[in-house]
Amino acid sequence: MDPGRLDRILDRLRENGGRITTARRALVTALVEAQGHVTADDLAELVQRSHPDVHRSTIYRTLDALEDLDVVDHVHLGHGRAVYHLLDDPHQHLVCEVCGAVIEVPDHLFAPLAARLAEGYGFTLRPNHFAVLGRCASCAGAGPVPAGRRSSRRSEGDDGERAVEEEKARDAVEQRLGGRPPGRR
Repeated sequence: MDPGRLDRILDRLRENGGRITTARRALVTALVEAQGHVTADDLAELVQRSHPDVHRSTIYRTLDALEDLDVVDHVHLGHGRAVYHLLDDPHQHLVCEVCGAVIEVPDHLFAPLAARLAEGYGFTLRPNHFAVLGRCASCAGAGPVPAGRRSSRRSEGDDGERAVEEEKARDAVEQRLGGRPPGRR
């Protein structure tokens, strides 16, 4: 874990008017350690391993508070649960509808689209809430998307050659938890 990053994020939390409670520190620490996108349930498991006194409902409320304070954001990468990530590294998400690969791209790539939507339609774009679906370079010529494969997660038939960023983040969380959380394969 990068302690400097943790300190910078906690400083940002204070600057935005937030208090540094045990639950908030534990949650931000878990997000820094996860190094990617993780679900609220995965975060709850991580936090409760080191702070069993922090109730799951407190973690959900803390995630909402950290979103209000512009410290974390959640995004829907497809058909699965929302995932959370820290806002100290602004980016958007592209999800391959064939293999489920998640590609992070710089925020500024959406600026021209946001400007055109604002100018032409009076619409303010907030692209970070949902991923943009399409096909990665490896799958671009793969033909139609097979039924049942329109997902942000690898299907069971996937040969494992394509590394899905969300899967990597989950694996990192699971490794820290000492195994798979209940209900996961």
